[in-house]
Amino acid sequence: MEQAEHRTPQSILDQDLYKFCMQQAVLEHYPDVVVEYGFINRDPSMKFNAAAFEHLRRGIAGLKMIVATDHDIDYLRQACPYLSAAYLEFLATYRFNPSADISCTLDEVSGALDLRVHGKWSQVILYEISLLSLISEAYFTEVDTDWSYDGQLEQIFAKGASLVEAGCNFAEFGTRRRRDFNAQDIVMTGLTQLQKSGPGQFTGTSNVYLARKYGVLPVGTVGHEWTMAIAAMEGTYENGNSLALQKWYSTFKGSLGIALTDTFGTKAFFANFGHDLASKYVGVRHDSGDPFQFIELVYDHYVRVGVDPSTKTVVFSDGLDPAKAIAIKEYCDKNSLRCSFGIGTNFTNDFKHASDSTKPSKALNIVIKLLKCDNKFCIKLSDVRSKHTGNAAEVRRAQIDLGLLND
Repeated sequence: MEQAEHRTPQSILDQDLYKFCMQQAVLEHYPDVVVEYGFINRDPSMKFNAAAFEHLRRGIAGLKMIVATDHDIDYLRQACPYLSAAYLEFLATYRFNPSADISCTLDEVSGALDLRVHGKWSQVILYEISLLSLISEAYFTEVDTDWSYDGQLEQIFAKGASLVEAGCNFAEFGTRRRRDFNAQDIVMTGLTQLQKSGPGQFTGTSNVYLARKYGVLPVGTVGHEWTMAIAAMEGTYENGNSLALQKWYSTFKGSLGIALTDTFGTKAFFANFGHDLASKYVGVRHDSGDPFQFIELVYDHYVRVGVDPSTKTVVFSDGLDPAKAIAIKEYCDKNSLRCSFGIGTNFTNDFKHASDSTKPSKALNIVIKLLKCDNKFCIKLSDVRSKHTGNAAEVRRAQIDLGLLND
């Protein structure tokens, strides 16, 4: 394994755009709510060792040194006009406090990592992406070291070219699962070398630091935690989606207008997504379940609520690779739906073992999820049962409330 150019984040902007946007919305609507996040390793066979834990511990401690510079704030003011002056003033004085906010331990027998984040939502919301990228970096620096960057630039250029040629508009969404910063930087080098006049287009990156570095658009939508928290705090799963969408719209007035559909399953989302919201939002995002079935469901829903489907966009972001994105694009075209794609892990963590290029150096499958808001359980009901997260009893209660228990 070659040494990475950068290990820990070099800027507060080494962050996904949607986290800044959610922080602004949280400050407006729920500034004093206290939350807890927890780390989930969806593949426990990928174990951590003491060296990886120490690497991670140093990275976490280093977060306290990261601050927004005047250059960072000026860039956000210019590139992200939907971020308010009041929010940018807050961000200019924002500081990470990892020693107070984060607890992290390693079970050296099982190799299981336990990580929790606790504090005011408005203060700790920015940790998720930084921690996930640090965890992946630690694993691939200290556990799986049988890989190199050889061929990464050529690989990403070929992937991007195939998407452009197929007419796909796509963005890079790979910060949270990247192998390390250098891997994502290589991806951005390759994608920004693509032709600009093809039938498809590389539209930008969720990583704000890299958007600035490469002169492309920072892009993003909203995370599941926004709807999870609002449903918990307002005491309603039945209307959780509509409340979250209304509050988001009140903050951003139509900017960032892609609605996330699967926090409590697609059925519950569409029940809350009537004509008014479907008209206000420019489109929806698919993040779990069968994408082809979803295309039919969303088309039929728009027709049912009196909205022309051809005027809306569907963003797909669930475990995509170029071949899958191209197949989805073709199906959207048949159904007169505009589409775009956010591709993450397949771009920034697609490696082979250096000792045997026929064997993949598998990416981690990790998430950090909101567990509690003001001591109320927060849960997620994915369209894929294995991705349900949260307290089991609360998951069951939500399924009952939404009529999903036997679906």
